[in-house]
Amino acid sequence: MNPVSLLAVGVAVLAGPASAPLPFAPGERLEMELRYATLLAGRARLRIDRGLEGDRPVLRFVLEAHSEGSFARLLNYRVRDRTRATWVPESGCSLGIEKQLREGRATRDQVVRIDPEAGTARVEDAKIEQEHFEIGPCTLDVLSALFVTRLRGVPEEDSLRLPVFDNGERYVLEVRHLGRETLDLPEPFGPGTPTVVVEPVLAEGTGLFVKEGRLKVWLTDDARRVPVRMASKVPIGSVIAEVVAYSPGGEGAP
Repeated sequence: MNPVSLLAVGVAVLAGPASAPLPFAPGERLEMELRYATLLAGRARLRIDRGLEGDRPVLRFVLEAHSEGSFARLLNYRVRDRTRATWVPESGCSLGIEKQLREGRATRDQVVRIDPEAGTARVEDAKIEQEHFEIGPCTLDVLSALFVTRLRGVPEEDSLRLPVFDNGERYVLEVRHLGRETLDLPEPFGPGTPTVVVEPVLAEGTGLFVKEGRLKVWLTDDARRVPVRMASKVPIGSVIAEVVAYSPGGEGAP
């Protein structure tokens, strides 16, 4: 997975009806800087928009990322990615995801439409031969999973499992609670912000895996559970994404 995909997958927990108040709202915006060692490698911006699917209110999660800084110039490697997921607050289920990925010379366009009641997905992607998939009811796309995590929280006592469908593969993501840390962050968080540290790994028997310790995610230790830092191991060193700006959105937001 590239750093943008890792940011999207973040962490995930059980999907289900959104009976608890949402810890996020339309108009919320989050900006992160991605760094390799001490070098700026890029920026990622995540926002929430309102939407309708028929007469059903939905939320659109939009992630945009681009390369920037000395690291990108050093490698002469350009990234410009856009991902948009559609999620239903009433049911807690995903309706699909659209990706436009531009990474170096590689390009990829993908549209996934999910029927959460039927448990099926339809994929439009030149790099995936199969078009129709049986994925099970209320299986999440990779970006909506991050927001379901914020809704449900990650308890300390147990690992959590979630079915996720991404790039033509259905797998089970297990999330582990690692502990708590305080971070010095920009406003509106500030110095000494309490956070919860979690680690997502792919569960045994899925045919896929994420090595233990490869990805860690820091969420604010409050009702919002905002992702404020992510660290991903790469063959040499690590990539770190850290929040540089945040706006909570809310009433009156578009």
